[in-house]
Amino acid sequence: MGSRNVLRIAAAALLALTSPLLPSTAAGASEANAAPGALYKRISAGVSPSWYTPEFQRRLLASGAQGVRLPAGATLPGGVTAPQAAGLAQPGIRPGQWLLTLLGSDGSDNALGWCSANFVFKKKSAWGLGTAGHCGKVGQPVSAYVVPPLASGKLPGLYVIGKIGLSRDHGIGDDFAMININPTFSSWMNPTMPVWGGPAGIYTGRQVGLPLEHFGHGAVIGTGGTPRAGAALRWDIANGAGFSWAGAATPGDSGSGVRTVTGEAAGDLTHISVDIDGNVIGIAGTRMARILQIARGWTLAKGSLLPVEVP
Repeated sequence: MGSRNVLRIAAAALLALTSPLLPSTAAGASEANAAPGALYKRISAGVSPSWYTPEFQRRLLASGAQGVRLPAGATLPGGVTAPQAAGLAQPGIRPGQWLLTLLGSDGSDNALGWCSANFVFKKKSAWGLGTAGHCGKVGQPVSAYVVPPLASGKLPGLYVIGKIGLSRDHGIGDDFAMININPTFSSWMNPTMPVWGGPAGIYTGRQVGLPLEHFGHGAVIGTGGTPRAGAALRWDIANGAGFSWAGAATPGDSGSGVRTVTGEAAGDLTHISVDIDGNVIGIAGTRMARILQIARGWTLAKGSLLPVEVP
């Protein structure tokens, strides 16, 4: 199949799969935001796998620091199993983490699907992990598929890593959430982005065409966690709080971290950009300067420019 056809299929799938997340998380937030020549539509969450049953969720909520192993034969996003998914083999809690689902704060059976993590943050001795604001509300516990550090003696599986401490879902350039990590997992934190390495700081420039890179767990094209690259299109959306770039993303990629080719954190991935005819023309998100305004008191944790494996 020619590369042009692949790109057309990917773009068509992206547009078809993009929709409001869920009424419970979209209340009070606009589905799309307009800018000259473009419309920005929020990327929805992926769908929880069939083996993620109410009974499994109850076990996970009660598992504490022990976590829960995946059921025998369980498949992950894209239909792969854990040993096949290179993007799920990175140890520690880190950028690009697969957030399998956001659990109801009351322990209900309302499984909401998956998103991706962006960067690791610090506030004094506390650790945080970023994602998209439209991925959940304040107070919701968050579970993630984690390969624990070897020294922990724990097995790979799903762990309830913390709760959402803040969440902003006000459209392009104002879409970010912080997961407050349970102190039990502090020694598991690894700020280095898989494959790409970094972040080495914060990008504040406005260079159009600058290569940008991200790592997420979107359906189909993000199977098992995949690195993707594109080029910056705009840095001036929402008075400079938002940015966009040429690239591909699907449901499940929401919240992914985006960095420049030189290693600085550019922001998070939350929306797609479509033209006035409905054609997908890029991806968009919230810039790091705005994220740090939202996450007042938190600082970005820098990672190694080499994508080291051990946290």
